[in-house]
Amino acid sequence: SILLNSIGCHACRMEYIKELKTFFSGQLDKLCEDCTRRLDKNPLRILDCKKHNCIELKKDSPIISSYLCEDCKEHYSTVKEYLNMNDISFTEDPFLVRGLDYYTKTTFEFVSMSLGGQNAFAAGGRYDTLVETFGGKPTPAVGFAAGIERILLLIEEKKISPQTIDVFIIYSGDKAFIKAVKLLNLLRSHNISADFDPNPKGFKPQFKKADRERAEYAIIIGEDEIAADSYTIKDMKSGEQSSVKAEDILNIIIPLIT
Repeated sequence: SILLNSIGCHACRMEYIKELKTFFSGQLDKLCEDCTRRLDKNPLRILDCKKHNCIELKKDSPIISSYLCEDCKEHYSTVKEYLNMNDISFTEDPFLVRGLDYYTKTTFEFVSMSLGGQNAFAAGGRYDTLVETFGGKPTPAVGFAAGIERILLLIEEKKISPQTIDVFIIYSGDKAFIKAVKLLNLLRSHNISADFDPNPKGFKPQFKKADRERAEYAIIIGEDEIAADSYTIKDMKSGEQSSVKAEDILNIIIPLIT
């Protein structure tokens, strides 16, 4: 499931941090040793603490949604609207925060109850001030970190079998690269799973990668195909090949994979 929150912008978050400090200052004797240090340096990190006493304390602490400015409230509302529009379920967690200053507005975590106490396997948010912090121009940004080991545990638990892809595009040369990119987008827009190597070393390594990705078919774009405005389709199991006009590629490939 997805946990979601907004930690606002720098301005409204400062007011919230003041209230957090006031609240937890009256609970010093109940905070763990780490959170006692965090109170002055970074009180938001107290909300991340996994110690039982600190978890119980934060239940009565101020929540940031009460301190969001109008712009941040509107942004958070829009995020939730888009999630609902796309039928993506989520749970709001008012204590889902990030302790780093460059984070802004949206925070999220992907969690699984199968992982025990450390149940998040990917987490992130917006950091619109990150590039600016390092001397760049103001740049909107969003990202996340994923725990590969935890994801592998989930995959093993679900017994997910290796998946095939419909098409792997194999090409050579700059002109072929442009055609490959256009073809890749065309295939994907018609719900055909497709991939290619953006930095190939030759035909042989590309065929090896097609095998590793368990591609059903390869579409080859070489000098001959560029000259004839055509594609060569290869069945990766039988090895059979056929040439088709570029304009007919969808009419040929769709029946093959359905």
